[in-house]
Amino acid sequence: MIFMKKIKVAFCLRDMQIGGVESVLIRTLDGLQKQKNIDISVITYVKVKEPIYVEYFRKHPQIKLYSLYPCSWLSTNLPHFFLWRLGGHLLRDIYRNIKRIFVMRKFKDIDVFIDYHDFGFYNEFNKIHNAKKIAWFHSSIDVFIKRKFIKRFDGYDRVVVLTDEFIEYFNKIYSNQNGKLVRIYNPMDIENVKNKSNEKFDKLDSNYFCTVARLSGDKDIITLLQGFDMFWNLNNSPDVKLVVVGDGHKKSEYQNYAWTLKSGKQIVFVGAKKNPFNYMKNARANILSSFGEGFALVLVESASVGTLNIASSCKCGPREILLDGRGGMLFEPGNAKQLAQCMSAVYNNKVNVKEMVDESTKALKRFDSDKIIRQIISLIS
Repeated sequence: MIFMKKIKVAFCLRDMQIGGVESVLIRTLDGLQKQKNIDISVITYVKVKEPIYVEYFRKHPQIKLYSLYPCSWLSTNLPHFFLWRLGGHLLRDIYRNIKRIFVMRKFKDIDVFIDYHDFGFYNEFNKIHNAKKIAWFHSSIDVFIKRKFIKRFDGYDRVVVLTDEFIEYFNKIYSNQNGKLVRIYNPMDIENVKNKSNEKFDKLDSNYFCTVARLSGDKDIITLLQGFDMFWNLNNSPDVKLVVVGDGHKKSEYQNYAWTLKSGKQIVFVGAKKNPFNYMKNARANILSSFGEGFALVLVESASVGTLNIASSCKCGPREILLDGRGGMLFEPGNAKQLAQCMSAVYNNKVNVKEMVDESTKALKRFDSDKIIRQIISLIS
């Protein structure tokens, strides 16, 4: 698509840490840069510090990078000590509320602002009156309802969500607001994932199941560990491991819990990996055990390398991505027994893994990066 004039677009998110939202943003920026008539800016609350992203923006100077509140000691990460944290929140709110009055004035020439992570720039966007505003919601419908984000709808011209399932649930609850919703899947460079999956990695000595996840409460790693332990005991202590790829603030807690299980020696925490795809490719199955998802990109990545997915049927994403179970196995969220049964069925060849993998592979065109980028261009134009 060719624009009649150059359009200026600003992607806004509070911070850029290692995570799914940020990786999808980078993929989106890569696709949009191919459009010569789009001028791209990225606006964050604080200065970008993660080395991988610092390097990315250094290599792409055509993307203008701004931080609204660069004061380092009032950043997004405050001290954990209660009193220091309480005082930090108070000072930070005062600082931002004062600066917010005039901070958005420098962006008068932006045509489209995209609030890229769950209405995080709602207060800043209230100061904007001469541009279109889009919200990009990456979380589940349950998070949307719990945090009462419907109250922020009036501040945006469009709201992008990641699944048809989200829209289905949304329409049942907020039928008078559905005109603003647009479903756009996360873009996936499938060939790039395949190529990366062929890179060398520390191969394990035995068969294994794999999970790639941020080690936080919403990913329900406890159910994953319990499910693996049940599987291991049901199948007479087989020489099969569970490999956990990822990092997070609950890592130590999960490691300690794993050691209380009979299968503890079979559970391996390898930490965060820049390239997790080779771990996925060589696994018996990739497991996602979340309580809730906005999309579950990891399931698309696993399908891209030809690995079976076993996922909780949480809202929203897994059921849609896995074609209601035709393209992978589903279990009830929080149900470790069902998860163990899925793992046992795979281990004992009781399911047609090839058939499910073939189904999921054929459906990957839905997430092709070029196709999704065209949809994003259509939206912002």
